[in-house]
Amino acid sequence: DTPVGAYLNIDAIIQTAVDNGVDAIHPGYGFLSESSEFADACAKNGITFIGPTVENLEGFADKTSARAMAIKAQVPVVPGTDNSIVEFS
Repeated sequence: DTPVGAYLNIDAIIQTAVDNGVDAIHPGYGFLSESSEFADACAKNGITFIGPTVENLEGFADKTSARAMAIKAQVPVVPGTDNSIVEFS
């Protein structure tokens, strides 16, 4: 496994954590910090994911839903469309 491959191998990270009695993981910055799959794997193995919830990660993965979440939370947003653009002419 390459260093990048090892960093992104969620199953291996979770197994290492379980084998060593880890109760929480901070994913740092980058891919794993934005991975709902990683956060979910932590939760399924009784490990606290130090970061956003799975639901928030999934919501922010899509810019349109992220914008809707921000508006719902009364966060100021840049003016723009309220829905996805599905056709461009």
